[in-house]
Amino acid sequence: MMKKWLYLLCLPLLLSVVASCSDDEDKLTGKWQLRQYELSDGTVQKEDSVFYNFQKGSFSAICLLEDKTYHTFFGLYSLQDDKIYIILRPEENIDLCKQYLQWDELGRTFQIEELSSSTLQLRSEDIVSVFRKY
Repeated sequence: MMKKWLYLLCLPLLLSVVASCSDDEDKLTGKWQLRQYELSDGTVQKEDSVFYNFQKGSFSAICLLEDKTYHTFFGLYSLQDDKIYIILRPEENIDLCKQYLQWDELGRTFQIEELSSSTLQLRSEDIVSVFRKY
């Protein structure tokens, strides 16, 4: 009988934890347009040709190039608390990652500073990437 009461008391707590995790996942799912980089010295670098896509653990970044073509990076992501870890496929070209995504490695951990239905802000080291839902 005591186990039943304990179960009934813990169930709402468990459901609220699961709901909050899925809520963040739901907000993150979809396409996000990178609008700017905010650098540690206060400099703002405008951007509008990079798009991040999140869908059930799958990640892609589409970079529109000056010659009207595009390059797509593919990978995986995972959410844990207020962090997101993105890892690109091993066959991705690191030089293109540096050029288009400003990543020095094929994997990156971001601190989620803001996540709403319309805004995403990710911090990695001293750079904040600001996105809008697209």
